[in-house]
Amino acid sequence: MGLTTVGIEGNSFVSHEEIVALLSPYQSRNALALSAFGIVNRRLEKANHKIESVTTDYKWPTGLRVTIKEKKPWVTFSTQDKSVTVAEDGTILSRGQYVAEDEFSKNGLIIRNISPSYISSKSINPYLINNLTPIVRLIRTFFPDQSLQLELRGLTLSESGCVFNEVVIVKDDTIPIYMGTDSHLQEKLERLQQYLRHYDEVEAQAEQPRSIQYIDVRVPNKIIVNYGARL
Repeated sequence: MGLTTVGIEGNSFVSHEEIVALLSPYQSRNALALSAFGIVNRRLEKANHKIESVTTDYKWPTGLRVTIKEKKPWVTFSTQDKSVTVAEDGTILSRGQYVAEDEFSKNGLIIRNISPSYISSKSINPYLINNLTPIVRLIRTFFPDQSLQLELRGLTLSESGCVFNEVVIVKDDTIPIYMGTDSHLQEKLERLQQYLRHYDEVEAQAEQPRSIQYIDVRVPNKIIVNYGARL
């Protein structure tokens, strides 16, 4: 008997309607054969770039349960008028769509002020992704539980690669942290981590903690901090 019922689960970025439409050519096919031979799996994995893998389970007598495993959100790119959430391979998962906390951890990193020209219909420029990946991994290693924003100032891309003048991390939406180039970035992040831990310990005891205007770690072996008025 042909396929008559399909249960779909695990999808967030790929709509239910899109999956049903992709499966419509198989309505007259034997459900057990579709599951046993991986026909549905291959169809969906090939048809949608947001899908990492698909598993199917046969439901007697003419049903299938389709479980979608989508690519995981990695960072959000912010341009002047929109935001896009992408997977680590650069695949665009959503454009301005809400991403629930169970899909995208609270320390989701936002890459700010990216030119729309680096964003195609399905993916982010691969040179940009390749250059960002080690930076993002280091930031998350030292600050795994913080929601931060990142700017690559002076960014230019060409067929030969990606070039930028300065890395700037933005903390709490308002505090710029000037990192300089990505040279010796791990050592800079270590200094920054030590300072912020000290700040939290000391200022937590003060009746009126000092506010931070900016942090500069571009000078080797130093942290330069501009404080504002006490809160």
